Amino acid sequence: MSEIRWQEPLCANGGNACLQIGHTATGTPILRETTRPDELIATTREGLRNLIEAAKRGDLDHLV
Repeated sequence: MSEIRWQEPLCANGGNACLQIGHTATGTPILRETTRPDELIATTREGLRNLIEAAKRGDLDHLV
């Protein structure tokens, strides 16, 4: 997993705990929080798509 390409952090309200999404050379989506860069969560494209769609629908609003 050493060749992960990370997107710019997704931060809200100028906070320092930002979510980054990246992918490995094989296309596996990876997530991490900028305050814990060594803790990675690997998922599938379908899993990431489901997470994004749930967030768009507001299904995760109760978590923040």
